[in-house]
Amino acid sequence: MSNSLQSFYFRSVLLHAAVGTFSLLSCTFLRAELDSVQLTEVKGILRSRCADCHNAQASSTDFDILDAASMIKAEIVKAGAPDESRLMQVLTTTDEAIRMPQDLPEVPADEIDKIRRWIAEGASPFPADVQAPQEESREAAFSAVVGVEYVLKQILAHQRSLPEATAKHMRYFSCNHLLIRGATREELNLQRDALAKAVNHLTYERDPVMVETVDGETASVFAVDVRKLGWHADKLQAEDSFVAAKASLTLYDLLLLEYPYGIGYDDSETYRRLVTEFMKPAGMVRQIPVLRTDWFCSVATQPFLYHDIMQMPFNVADLEKEIIGVDAADDLKHHKVARGAVVLSGVSRNNRAAERYPSPQGSYWKSIDYATNKGAENIFRDPLNLHGVGGEMIFSLPNGLQGYYLADGIGRRINAGPTEIVTDKFAEDKVVRNGLSCIRCHDRGMKTFKDAVRPAVEKLPGNLTFSKRDVLDLYPPQEELAALLKKDGDRFLDAMQKVLGHPQDNEPLTPVTRRFLEDPLSLSTVSGELGLADASDMAAVFRSRQFASLGLLPLAAKGAVRRDTWEDDFDQIVRELGLGEPVIPLDAVSRNDYAPLGLGPDVTITTTRGSRFFAAGDKINIIVKNNGKLPVFIELIGTGTKGEKLSLIPAGTKLEAGSETRFPEEGSLTVKPTLGQELITVFASDKEFAPGIHYKGKNISDRYVHESASSGKSPIVKKTLVIETR
Repeated sequence: MSNSLQSFYFRSVLLHAAVGTFSLLSCTFLRAELDSVQLTEVKGILRSRCADCHNAQASSTDFDILDAASMIKAEIVKAGAPDESRLMQVLTTTDEAIRMPQDLPEVPADEIDKIRRWIAEGASPFPADVQAPQEESREAAFSAVVGVEYVLKQILAHQRSLPEATAKHMRYFSCNHLLIRGATREELNLQRDALAKAVNHLTYERDPVMVETVDGETASVFAVDVRKLGWHADKLQAEDSFVAAKASLTLYDLLLLEYPYGIGYDDSETYRRLVTEFMKPAGMVRQIPVLRTDWFCSVATQPFLYHDIMQMPFNVADLEKEIIGVDAADDLKHHKVARGAVVLSGVSRNNRAAERYPSPQGSYWKSIDYATNKGAENIFRDPLNLHGVGGEMIFSLPNGLQGYYLADGIGRRINAGPTEIVTDKFAEDKVVRNGLSCIRCHDRGMKTFKDAVRPAVEKLPGNLTFSKRDVLDLYPPQEELAALLKKDGDRFLDAMQKVLGHPQDNEPLTPVTRRFLEDPLSLSTVSGELGLADASDMAAVFRSRQFASLGLLPLAAKGAVRRDTWEDDFDQIVRELGLGEPVIPLDAVSRNDYAPLGLGPDVTITTTRGSRFFAAGDKINIIVKNNGKLPVFIELIGTGTKGEKLSLIPAGTKLEAGSETRFPEEGSLTVKPTLGQELITVFASDKEFAPGIHYKGKNISDRYVHESASSGKSPIVKKTLVIETR
């Protein structure tokens, strides 16, 4: 890690609180008996980890892993006795020759604990799966897939039921793809609740926004009026609106530019009607009629999208002034702040403090965190003048939910924290990422804690190095602090009940996002995501040369691939299988590279120093080389640490076979001291292509948008050089 990264420190959002400790989160604990949602979660774990081999149709097994009675009959599970159950034994053994699932990652400890408890509580039957709706006389365009036409027809019917002025502002989300592999009613309800929770955490509108179910009892397709979220407004403007096909971008457009699962069905009459009746009147930047709920909940709540949709400023001072509406320094000066601190924290080995400011929307909490407990970092040396090395900001949204912000020691916004400093117990890689990590753990709002400073100072004699009176004014009695925390927690829970339409008994985002982001993708999972009902034929398909070269061979051998591999290859898989025309997320800020295997030009981007790590003051040039035997056309774009973009080499620049170009052509670039990453991106194609349109907005990363990209014979290739200053 670079020295600049080591210069900041903040503590986690997370985990549990012990006696005398606090966290700015709360976590949900299992109740005494498993309810249908928890039974669904266990079924989902077994479906994801085991069902490809151990199902009712498998010839190699005499039980169905999704049928509790079947496992009990086969003596795989002994109800009430987890340690005597073969299922637990093969999941927990250290012998890799026996451990299940074979040739796949170990089942995480928290998931094993849920299976263990299910067995201990009597191995109750799992809820039944929802039956996929019948599709009568499918269009030829959808002959190979199931569910897709159903979803599109539901959207078209819903559009036609609405006034024109309303219809163009509706946006659609679906979890219908889960039905192909199997999903219970509770799982679909979790998807709906996770969607409702996510969209309402991504708005500054005052009224809670209800998610509308479009497809009746199946309840797998949902609609949201983006006007109610404030996502309809033009937030980014084209630099040259005279040449731009679209003069501005909305916040919803930012989602479309990132979406990796878009498919166009030009041979479908239903899809073509959606284009003319819905997507074109709506002015969408990409013709994608529906987004997956699990993708949206997992990705829109993390940087970059979280920061852009919420238009988060780049430093805490601007956040407080522009978004929260608080003058923290003035409030502190005039004793409007309540502060508390602890010696031992459930999230840190070091003392930490938190202070509450009143805000126009409710409250604003700011943590003050330390790298050690020594010297000036010992809160008890001077409880008044605290100078932490970072912190977490939690502020009330107008609808009663909460916004989140992570900052370094001088108040600069950061995306995530180094794992050696802070961890997220819900994330497989333990990285705390702003937004999702906070939302998942703040499931019930603020958590109570006991202040350790006031009781200690009250007992101290006079002649202190700080004012005892000022400390007692700043650190309220415990009953007052507890009342403030309860007030803020109640506001959050009341808002959640309005958003969901029922009390939040189970936190929905955690299971939905963990399943999407972290579960290995098996053959049946990816088949379902493609809309293919029968996964049995896909093993041979993934053994073929064109798919094996993509790195998908594990799918042919009852193995699995990771989500990033699947998304990287998704467009090529869709095209090879003839399922439709993939909508390429070429201009996604979260995707640095797009280079379909065997297609497009062979270009490389490097520096004259042969490294991407530099010290301030280094002199460098950017080199783009055409390694192919034919000329290519390139465009070079630079991206700064705050997402600002600049055209370095214009589109249409021709690079002959075997030749290279450098930027700048004369002289060199001087690396400036900075925190964060800078990007140099080259777009290249065998054919000349239109330049991207540059869009800019306040507190939003710039976007550079090309015409709808194709993965055909002459795609635009994208390659990015990441530059970091040490």
